[in-house]
Amino acid sequence: MNVAIIWHMHQPLYRQPGGDVAILPWVRLHAVKDYLHMAQVLARHPDVHVAFTLTPSLAEQLEDYARGALRDRLMILAGQEFFSPDDKHYMLNMCFSINWDNIIRRYPPYEAILNRRHLALMNVDYFSTQTYRDLLVWFNLAWTDPNLLESDAFLAGLVQKGKNFTIAEAQRLMQTHLEIMAQALPTWRRLAEAGQLEIITVPFYHPILPLLVDSDIARRPSPGLPVPDPPFRAPEDARDQLRWAVKKHGDVIGKAPAGLWPSEGAVAPEILPLIVEAGLQWLATDEAILGESLDVYFERDEGGMVKRGDLLYHPWRLSAEKGDATILFRDHDLSDRIGFVYQHLPGAQAAEDMIVRLERIARNFGQRQDALITVILDGENAWETYEHNGDVFLNELYRRLSEHPDLSPVTPDEHLARHPAVDTLPKLASGSWIMGDFSTWMGDPEHIAAWSLLRDLRQAYALWRQESAPSAQRLRQVQQLLFAAEGSDWFWWYSHRNSSEQDALFDELFRDYLSAAYRAMDITPPAALARPIAGMPEQPPAPRRFITPRLVAAPDPGIHWADAEVIRPAASTGAMQQAGGVIQTLRYGNDADNLYIRIELAAPVAQFALTLHLITESGAYQVQLGQKQSTAFLFRQENGSLVNLGPIPVALGERLAEFAIPLAQMGVDLRQESVGALFLTVRGPAGELARLPVEGEAEMILART
Repeated sequence: MNVAIIWHMHQPLYRQPGGDVAILPWVRLHAVKDYLHMAQVLARHPDVHVAFTLTPSLAEQLEDYARGALRDRLMILAGQEFFSPDDKHYMLNMCFSINWDNIIRRYPPYEAILNRRHLALMNVDYFSTQTYRDLLVWFNLAWTDPNLLESDAFLAGLVQKGKNFTIAEAQRLMQTHLEIMAQALPTWRRLAEAGQLEIITVPFYHPILPLLVDSDIARRPSPGLPVPDPPFRAPEDARDQLRWAVKKHGDVIGKAPAGLWPSEGAVAPEILPLIVEAGLQWLATDEAILGESLDVYFERDEGGMVKRGDLLYHPWRLSAEKGDATILFRDHDLSDRIGFVYQHLPGAQAAEDMIVRLERIARNFGQRQDALITVILDGENAWETYEHNGDVFLNELYRRLSEHPDLSPVTPDEHLARHPAVDTLPKLASGSWIMGDFSTWMGDPEHIAAWSLLRDLRQAYALWRQESAPSAQRLRQVQQLLFAAEGSDWFWWYSHRNSSEQDALFDELFRDYLSAAYRAMDITPPAALARPIAGMPEQPPAPRRFITPRLVAAPDPGIHWADAEVIRPAASTGAMQQAGGVIQTLRYGNDADNLYIRIELAAPVAQFALTLHLITESGAYQVQLGQKQSTAFLFRQENGSLVNLGPIPVALGERLAEFAIPLAQMGVDLRQESVGALFLTVRGPAGELARLPVEGEAEMILART
């Protein structure tokens, strides 16, 4: 059975508009730790063929570093004799941004600085200038491929020296990084020319294409999700982001790409004609989208293996207005195991587990001629938690794949050339590879504020273009700034699910691109762009109002649940997220008589046992709905036991459950009490448990009028 592994390589645009300085160093650091390293590991196993994505805006930054047209703030600090208080704050914030236990504590001199960081955070002058320079050098060493730290005499010498680094040494370290960076893209091209590596493209600035076409598309997988009003709609920008990507890919790699990784695996029917028009032949996304498209839930057995692999493990054909395209769907359990699980295992053991799982899939579903297992995940952010930057795992996985008689690691293009898609997908659902929806980039207050500012800029741009008839050069300048502001990463960090110590910098950079686009059109930027979006002051909550929704379990909560409180899962934090969980949303509200609960799942309710835990001043209660049951019961907890208070009204949809819980049965008197807590547990057929929130309880505030 063929296996297609796609490593996604992407970093946001860190360059300040119109300048040659990147405010964050992650392009350089991932290049010296991951981009070259991933290619070099692959080259050791010539029989293993895989794919890398290359976001064009990342390629552009790599090229600019290599030719001296881009540098980052740490490179500038490396040449300074003294550091300002702002420089020191920046280094204290930035230079510990790597795994503390697996990497920093590997080096005693670096660990010694970490152990005193809390004192410097209270007083930046606690560290001497020399300590700050040592910190800067150690951070950059830690972000260097450990194979290079061991084999390069200069780098090994710095590690051995440990402290009291000179300005000359710091500057030479930065020059060494640039030399390493310059090898990355040429190495990728050589592997691609040899047929071992397929390089696929991504929309130029990594935007969420469906949301560029129409921000209201976000409500398809998440009815009732807050979206900007009026909406953001710019299908022409989605088309140009694809067209620019194909052109840049050809310039960098030397030939047009065949495949597309739509940013974050985000798809919708509206983007298919744009993809075909751009000359792309195939795209990929997550299994959750296939499930929604076929109206099938991919149930897994006790070992986490998909039961309907006959649907998942082969390519599908999509028909669009301007031609057909092929689409691949990743196994998100296998992908997430590499991204989030195997870091906790020895590398060889993790590789063995992956091979065993691939073997089982091949035995069960390898009969089709076009059978293909697709694994897609982040190719740069996982490795700092692995042994030796992932070397042990990757080398063992590649070795086992190359020697296996029944598993063939291929590029997607190789597989599709031999085995074109046979089955046609009747429709394509809208969603992404994270929880099958768009809520990572839409729905939070900061999201709405950011999308609204972007929409206003887009409207000003459309009017300016119509009225001023700009030259091609000036139009391109404005488009570059506008399209950069459309990138997904700004909205990623505005999500309540994701946070970093650089949130304020991402926010500032997003608003800088908006302001620069206005100035490029000779328009004064709106005053709102001077105010931070990240960490917006929380508005006092609106007074809770009574709601009395009809329990009909309609897919769209509609006006009946419009004033309900909404609780959504926080999937994970940081630059990586798992594909998602079964719980999508919990809504609640009340009137004088009942507490109303609406639970929205990503899979059929009948597959699960639901338990809603309610804590009030009068006691603790549970609402239980058993697997494949249609009657829900209310229980009161007494002395460690549950007392059945009888059935309560319930309405069930395929993936919905709505309840009306009599307040009187819970002893709630709205004249005396309006605050409680709740949490939800959902147990699956194999005993797996999902929880909302993941820890603790969510506050429950009841309306009194």
